[in-house]
Amino acid sequence: MQFGPEGPPSVILWNWLSVALLTGYIIAIEGKNLASILLVRPKAKDLAWAFIFWVIATGWNWTMNIMVAPQAQNEGLGTIINLPIPVIIGMIFTTAITEEILYRGYPIERLGELTGNKWIGVAFSLIVFLLPHINFFGVQWLLYHGVGTILTYVLYMWRRNLWACILMHFLGNAPLLLPALGMS
Repeated sequence: MQFGPEGPPSVILWNWLSVALLTGYIIAIEGKNLASILLVRPKAKDLAWAFIFWVIATGWNWTMNIMVAPQAQNEGLGTIINLPIPVIIGMIFTTAITEEILYRGYPIERLGELTGNKWIGVAFSLIVFLLPHINFFGVQWLLYHGVGTILTYVLYMWRRNLWACILMHFLGNAPLLLPALGMS
């Protein structure tokens, strides 16, 4: 049984719908605001560290590509880079914003409140974040992007600012445009 759009471009619809519903829940049911998931104005240092961590993660990715093995063209990556450029751009913005809200901001903060230990939220969030990425891109995704994923969690727990994580996520996803534009 199919319900609505499917495939990678459907992430744009489903993720934004999920964030809209979650935002409504946070405000109307929980009686909280978006600061409760650390969606607050970032300080310059928050954004600077997001950029620094992105440079480190990108350096790791490039090192793995050069010294270990070039990242294989997998079905997931091939599917994305063959989409129309506007769709790829939409997916880059969508995943950077919505995945940080859905996979980091909300679960870490709420599980931290429920258990008294935010690291339980981090562990749960990490598993829930990794599963669809490994399923779509393959387990080798961890070799190239695992360091960036861990650094995003470090950034979140250290700087306590979701916008910084959104920036890092956006910068990490933006290079998808290079092979899509034939520039890899």
